[in-house]
Amino acid sequence: MKNIIKTINDLSIGYKVYGVGGFVRDLLINRKPVDIDLAVDKNASKFASAIAKKFKSKVVTLDESNKIYRIMLKNEAVSNIDISLLDGKNIEEDLSRRDFTLNAFAFELKYFDSYKKHLISPNKTALKDLKSKTINMVSKEAFISDPLRMLRAFRFSAELGFKISENTLKQIKKNAALIKKSAGERIKNEFFRTLNSKSASKIILIMDNCGLLGEVFPEIKNMKKAPKKYYYHPGGLFQHSLETMSSVENITNNIDKYFPVSFKYMQEHFSNAEVYSENVNRINLLKFAALFHDSAKPETAKKDGDKMRFLGHDEIGAKKIEEIMKSLKMSKKDISAAVFLVKNHMRPSTLTRKNVVTQKASLKFFRDIGENTPDLLILSMADWHSYKNLKKFSRKELKAQEKSVNKMMDYYYELKNAKPLPKIIDGNIIMKKFGLKPGPWIGNLMKLVVEKQQEGEISDQKAALSLISSKLTQIKKKYKIKL
Repeated sequence: MKNIIKTINDLSIGYKVYGVGGFVRDLLINRKPVDIDLAVDKNASKFASAIAKKFKSKVVTLDESNKIYRIMLKNEAVSNIDISLLDGKNIEEDLSRRDFTLNAFAFELKYFDSYKKHLISPNKTALKDLKSKTINMVSKEAFISDPLRMLRAFRFSAELGFKISENTLKQIKKNAALIKKSAGERIKNEFFRTLNSKSASKIILIMDNCGLLGEVFPEIKNMKKAPKKYYYHPGGLFQHSLETMSSVENITNNIDKYFPVSFKYMQEHFSNAEVYSENVNRINLLKFAALFHDSAKPETAKKDGDKMRFLGHDEIGAKKIEEIMKSLKMSKKDISAAVFLVKNHMRPSTLTRKNVVTQKASLKFFRDIGENTPDLLILSMADWHSYKNLKKFSRKELKAQEKSVNKMMDYYYELKNAKPLPKIIDGNIIMKKFGLKPGPWIGNLMKLVVEKQQEGEISDQKAALSLISSKLTQIKKKYKIKL
């Protein structure tokens, strides 16, 4: 860190450069800064270019109108250096226009080694708020000038463990509708960073209580309009959805408790940060899917005797979450994963309802669901867990479902980590025996052999050839080939 600061200071001749915002806040609370936030008195773009050149990096323009630039670093103590032009005539005016008092601190960068002695903070409550771990808006205009700051309040609460002041929550409630002015991708980044918290469900509930959640996601308003009498939870569909998300959180926070045999493999699975886009990972995407997994129930509700049925809510719900994520400008990979989870969220329950999951059924499930198996099984368990505090719900039934999901999870990793089965036939033998030409049908037949081998139905080449012979007519129809 000191080397980076020294390099910046060496390039600062002729400029007034200030450490500002989150960078100063993190130093004050002894939290390792992820980025270095700087404000300069002039020529922010030129200054950023000089620093980028020194670090053999490039300048990314974050906001041209407000002159905000980013330099991304590799193999350094911080990930980014963010540089902005002072917002106002001087640093005091700049700080008075910031979002929250916890970010309204600055010091001249040349005083880095003794920054506390040179701390600048025109806001009288800033240090007090920081010590009491309180998120307080700098002014009532804070959310009007940038509505995204309302979501940032919850993200800071999630990441820092700070409480949002009542006055700030009141102002968020008043201005909640303004969030629609914010760009989708910016909303996505703040919301998914909030979901990263191990107690995100509590923060999301506060977000809902002040009216912001429904303004960000109109589907939440639709959930609340659904007649409560059709759902087990006294708060209706939305309560069930939030409880499911909370249960996903509880399970993923305590994987070793719920999956004592497979938890090490699951931890590795969920720690893969390279699967999705920036700020999106397997766990926060799973929480997001849980929040919207039943969003199509209101329009699919139909009475069947004394019971309500929601036929097709999984398919329609998948389309709904796709539209929600498109509005947030999320990547195709993010969207595809969430859509898959919502579309298939009923499948584990269909298997585990009778508490006897056969080997054949499990293998088919694993083949269909693939790498998403752990995610979908947890979503199913969380769906059931959402009812565990209701008197009407059977604890015995819940325990039986947990046991079935556990068995499936353990079996999944047993197969995943097992040595490959011995190869009992290859493509050349199939082509020669049945007079087939090379093509996708050969791979299809090979896959079928492996599946039946896994299920214990065949174990040698003779049985494999007999199986293939019985499937030739189907192959002919599927690929329109002459056999």
